[in-house]
Amino acid sequence: MDQYDLVDAFGEAVSVGNGALFIGAGLSVAAGLPTWSQLLKPLQDRAEVPNHHDYPLVAEYLANDKKNVGTEALREHILEVIAQKIEPTDGHKLLAHIPVKEIWTTNYDELIENACDENTFVAKTDDDIRKIGTLNRTIVKMHGSVSAEPGPEWAELPVITRSDYEQYEFRRPRTWALLRAAYLSKTFLFLGFSFTDPNIDILLRLARQHATSVTDRHLTVLKRPTGADELILHCLRVKDLESSGVKVCEIDDFDELQDIVQALVRRTRPMRLFVAGSAGVDSSGTPRSEDEILPWCEHVASQLAERGEWEITSLGGPSGWNVTCQLARIYISEQRYSPEKLTFYFRRKQEPPPHMNERVGTSVYTDLDREQLVGILLDDCRALLAIGGGDRTKEEINWARGRGVGVVPLAGSGGAAREYWEAHADRPPELGGRVASEVDWRNLGDPQPMIAARAAARLLEQAMYRKG
Repeated sequence: MDQYDLVDAFGEAVSVGNGALFIGAGLSVAAGLPTWSQLLKPLQDRAEVPNHHDYPLVAEYLANDKKNVGTEALREHILEVIAQKIEPTDGHKLLAHIPVKEIWTTNYDELIENACDENTFVAKTDDDIRKIGTLNRTIVKMHGSVSAEPGPEWAELPVITRSDYEQYEFRRPRTWALLRAAYLSKTFLFLGFSFTDPNIDILLRLARQHATSVTDRHLTVLKRPTGADELILHCLRVKDLESSGVKVCEIDDFDELQDIVQALVRRTRPMRLFVAGSAGVDSSGTPRSEDEILPWCEHVASQLAERGEWEITSLGGPSGWNVTCQLARIYISEQRYSPEKLTFYFRRKQEPPPHMNERVGTSVYTDLDREQLVGILLDDCRALLAIGGGDRTKEEINWARGRGVGVVPLAGSGGAAREYWEAHADRPPELGGRVASEVDWRNLGDPQPMIAARAAARLLEQAMYRKG
């Protein structure tokens, strides 16, 4: 499956409260922690244990060699290497913004819990499984956990040797039972795994045991190897996984993983649209009348009224105000008006708050400056619609682009919207994981507001990750 289909499938599972994440070592490696081979290599050299692809078996040999290593030295070595005071990566922080109730991980480090908020419950021991509630997010540390403070020390001893793996379900029966139940009832997205990671066996085992029960519901992202022999084996393994009910999205480079996670964050946000813009100035630099953008706002509002589940937010500028007021009138006339879905945010200013000539929507007054406020709002929106606008609208478009928020410019309305549209005339941008339709992108510049508004609505659907 491609990245768009993965984002859409998991995003839909999250939207109905049925998604769960399972995080492997790949994300910790990106933070600077070692791979399995790097972790064990110093002890292998000391004990003269040769390289082998089965790393838990290598760890077993090291634990059994009490003269040169032994179990305690193995654990102390791992603790010393893993319990570093390192910051979560952007990938960890993005994952923390995906609204799932369960995050499972085989990693020993504290990176994912440090990226989540303080209300997250971390289940480190088998006994902790009994304490999991339904109100807060839970991180389940399947294979042990280090603690950098005040230690370092093991908060729960690691699963590392082949014996640890083989005896896991007997030593941690609650954890294994909960994982099996979750696998049967939820949609898992496995991230940060590769076929060289011994923990991939957990996925393979679950897939084979429950293949007839999950019906192609689970998802994973795997890096495609470059070597010819490795690629043949990789393809066989992918086929094995998919025949067992786990869909695979293949990537060529781990950098693509961050793009996927960022898309998932957008896809799992509320269906919220930020409306930016003003009358702006004409080609000679003369300020335009607000009446010049009114027809564009009215036609946009007519299109948005057909998408009643969307929420609209703005700073209460001319474009946002006119679109929201017209939309409110339509909703009121059809007896489906919900003021909480139409929100105006006002930033810190020296002058008093503006006088609003209609009481519609919900107004929120803040003590934030404009850039702070817009940034917070964009971080909770799926798309931005620009109508007209000047320099400030240009800034808001740039802030949206920097956050990966899809931008749809109603180019026919002129101003900053048209400038952004013209800059992408030869190559429409990506919206919602897909390149924008050339026909719809062209029609954004149509002089007739109705045609441009219809094109904008279709592109906003795409930016919202909503299927037409």
